[in-house]
Amino acid sequence: MPLSYTALKTFRDCHFRYHLRYDRGLPSRPRPAAQSSRALHGALHLFHQGLKQGQAGERTWFPPVAVSLEMLLTHFKAYYDNPTRPLTERQYHEGRALLTRYWEAHRGQFPTPYLLEAPFKLHVGPFLLAGRFDRVDETPEGFEIVDYKLSHRSPLPPDPLQLDVYQLGFHAKTGEEAKKLSFYYLRLGEKESIEADDLNAAQARVRAVCRDISGEQEFRPHEGVWCSTCDFQEFCPAKARNPRPVPATGRARQLGFDFGL
Repeated sequence: MPLSYTALKTFRDCHFRYHLRYDRGLPSRPRPAAQSSRALHGALHLFHQGLKQGQAGERTWFPPVAVSLEMLLTHFKAYYDNPTRPLTERQYHEGRALLTRYWEAHRGQFPTPYLLEAPFKLHVGPFLLAGRFDRVDETPEGFEIVDYKLSHRSPLPPDPLQLDVYQLGFHAKTGEEAKKLSFYYLRLGEKESIEADDLNAAQARVRAVCRDISGEQEFRPHEGVWCSTCDFQEFCPAKARNPRPVPATGRARQLGFDFGL
């Protein structure tokens, strides 16, 4: 099973939670916002894909402002109308408002997408890391990785580990280096950016986390703010008075690999 930035972050936060989710393969509970997030990401992908085709000369005319906004909302409505994964009425109206705000904030100044919903994979030691870029823009300053966020903006700065993983993934996929990673908060209509570090330094940090995972034997819990969203508290010796036995399912643990370091 390929690991992602989320897996690395989970291990860094709590070894026990990582072990249950990624070694034992216990599933996470469905999140109500997940369907909204998928629909918003999908609508923005289709919208920017259309703009990219137009900017590449695949259309003879660029759609007027009203039609372009209508296109964006039409893409989103297709998710609302999907009978297999329908949105609630509240999710639909909130999504329309967020996308309208997005359009109004960028109208006439949409960047040229270099990549859209593009997957990436890279090997770090014995691990295969995988992920997906929401969007990569080619700007005068360099390549900018854009990650859409439906969550509210955190008072904490963006996690440098995510930039490290995305930066390495972008280089593995394209041979290019990203200049920065930006988080676009759809609820606020705001973007927060962090500059990319040296590629070798990013690789060293990611390798260090992977090496720690490879050598971990005990997977003890570590309490923190992440406990409030943990799906495995009933198994956790730090949170449950009488924790349930951990199901003996699933996946072989990736231990004892040689990183050659």
